[in-house]
Amino acid sequence: MRIRWDFFTLLLLFTVSAFVFIPVDSARGQKAPPTPDPIARIRAEWAENMRTKQLEKLAMMYTEDAIFFEPNGTSVMGRSAIRDLCKTVMAEYTSDLTFHTVATDRSGNLAYDSGDYTESLLRLSDGTKSETHGTYLMVFKRQANGAWLIAQQVWTEATPPSH
Repeated sequence: MRIRWDFFTLLLLFTVSAFVFIPVDSARGQKAPPTPDPIARIRAEWAENMRTKQLEKLAMMYTEDAIFFEPNGTSVMGRSAIRDLCKTVMAEYTSDLTFHTVATDRSGNLAYDSGDYTESLLRLSDGTKSETHGTYLMVFKRQANGAWLIAQQVWTEATPPSH
């Protein structure tokens, strides 16, 4: 009889301890939040660094040989040149950018993120505000240390139809 009592005591202790150590969400049958997607994190950091004018942080998000394709069809090559472009933009505008991702995927050491964006711009010289929108594509390369950096970035700007 003593053996049965020990078995039931252990079973009871195990059952009680399982409820004590299970996170509240799991106890309710809900899954724990997923691990943040590194591409989504980079996209959010990029917008935040542009908004808060964190030029060096923004520049370091690119590979050394990155290419930035501007809406007018020109391209800027290399981290240093992209840094200079961003410096010019930050000196002229304050940006509040929102990405609306349509597609994102990873395969091996490459990833992409594409979609639409809306941007509120404040021209610093005269305080005028404007709204722009368009599409974007970012191509990422995973580095030897596991970090993802932007290898190519493409922006389009939608222009309102002329009537």
